[in-house]
Amino acid sequence: MMKHQNICGIINLNESINPTQPLTAHRPVAGLPFCGRYRLIDFPLSNLASAHVESIGIFMNNQYRSIYDHVRSGSDWDMDRTNGGLFFFSPEVYRTKPGMTNEDLANYYNNLEFIEKSGADYVLVMGSRTLCNLDVRAILRHHLEQNAEITVVYKTVHRLAIDGRPMTCVVLGEDGKVRSIMPCSTCHDDQIAVNMEIYFMKCSLFAKLIRRFIAWNELYNLRDALHQAVTIVSTNGYEYTGYLKTIQSIKSYYDGNMDMLEESNLTALLGGNHRIQTKVKNEVPAFYGKNADVTDALIANGCVIKGKIVRSLLSRNVTVAKGAEVKGTILMEGCMIGEGAYLENVIMDKETRVAPGSQLIGSKEHPIVVEKKSKIHLGQ
Repeated sequence: MMKHQNICGIINLNESINPTQPLTAHRPVAGLPFCGRYRLIDFPLSNLASAHVESIGIFMNNQYRSIYDHVRSGSDWDMDRTNGGLFFFSPEVYRTKPGMTNEDLANYYNNLEFIEKSGADYVLVMGSRTLCNLDVRAILRHHLEQNAEITVVYKTVHRLAIDGRPMTCVVLGEDGKVRSIMPCSTCHDDQIAVNMEIYFMKCSLFAKLIRRFIAWNELYNLRDALHQAVTIVSTNGYEYTGYLKTIQSIKSYYDGNMDMLEESNLTALLGGNHRIQTKVKNEVPAFYGKNADVTDALIANGCVIKGKIVRSLLSRNVTVAKGAEVKGTILMEGCMIGEGAYLENVIMDKETRVAPGSQLIGSKEHPIVVEKKSKIHLGQ
């Protein structure tokens, strides 16, 4: 029987917000709502918590208020405990030594004590923009069987599925070892191994690598450092075969939500190896008026539906008035759609008001994005 190995988790939230603007104007990528009642950070948190990871460090960017508000003590993931639990690290609090870069790699260097005091043997590093239902203990077993120093997680997809997004691929040798990590745009095979930016290694090795890269003072963020580490030490690939969506753009965010309208995708992501947990909110069930017409939709608690909903996702406390029609649309919490309004292929941020009779029509390739607390009137 394999000895029980302790794992600590690192969730790296220093992710670019530019590709998902304006939805990330006031929140990090990890704070984006998903599938009506979840946030993107729920997925890495649930993946780690389900593997009984006792200590999780969340390394923030400058937009952290919404993450604090959502995660809090971590009780919804059973992380509010005496030993271990959740630890938040902000780049604004910890300063670098003179001459050091002010990028996020220095933040990890300043907080290596978190890993050293966790008592864990291994560390798993992941971000929040990769949506998957991951068996962390299976990665550990694979790592031990292959006697690897680093294990990187990848998924095999068709080259055309990348859709021009700036992602990286894992180049594997015949022995299963990782040779390099390179931009997917330079890979010309039909089937490519997309790097999920999930890395597994001993805590001692992680600390050694961080100290080495800080001393070199050439690499400035954790992602680049881990890409470089793959070429320095023996690295194996672990193939993930479940549902995957990487939120790299507005379109991928829209497509990922729309994927959840397919039962197979919904089941694979939210209830695959384990359930995805989120912040619990006790609210009344959705109310459907006598003229409500709902087809192929996911509707959260607290909604009031009196109009027509087709292939759409509605977060909590959304109101769709009589005669209004919502099609292929994502409505975030607290949106109000007036009588006779028509929305098609729209992403509407929180607490937006659409006046009666207004129309917004986008396309599946280019959905219209409406900023938080906007007011849409006829003719806009």
